[in-house]
Amino acid sequence: MDVSIFFKGFLVGIIISAPIGPVGALCIQRTMTKGKLSGILSGFGAATGDSVFAIIAVFGLTFISGVLNEQEAWFRIIGGIILLYFGLRVYLSKPGDCSDQENEVNHFGTFGSAFLLTISNPLVILSILAVFAVLGIVNPTVNYPSTALLILGVFSGAIFLWIITCNILANYRTRMGHRGLMLVNRITGLFILACSGYAFLSLLTI
Repeated sequence: MDVSIFFKGFLVGIIISAPIGPVGALCIQRTMTKGKLSGILSGFGAATGDSVFAIIAVFGLTFISGVLNEQEAWFRIIGGIILLYFGLRVYLSKPGDCSDQENEVNHFGTFGSAFLLTISNPLVILSILAVFAVLGIVNPTVNYPSTALLILGVFSGAIFLWIITCNILANYRTRMGHRGLMLVNRITGLFILACSGYAFLSLLTI
């Protein structure tokens, strides 16, 4: 069993979880407005979704690629609707008092909503396959222990990134007033809505 496969998976997890998309924006917004726990739970949901995609990528390369190509329009429509919902919800949300928010976190809802938002874009699987190729991860199903290490590495890398990110952001949270937190909600909501708009517009190119 090649232990280095874990570290390759760890790197994959960091790369695909970089907070530059709608899920990352949501995790950041929750950290800033609801506290570190909410952000980390959201990160766990996102990491779980990415791990599910990694498992699918590992065991169903040919089949999944075919399904994605055939049903790409529906995936974009469903993903666009989910992004639209979350974008409006975040944009219209109002930040509460910082001292009280940590105790009001709905653990299951926070985790589940981030997971749902992540899996709403199964095209991420193609990104995972691309990163696999760049890192030289070929034939990952050669044996089950190595496959398990790879998936564990992906999950660990994603979680590591979110724990670090949320801890850093939490240090700035208490320095922001109500108007600053409201601005975070507005910017995040608009960004997610823009991603939703892009998902619908991209249907024109299919």
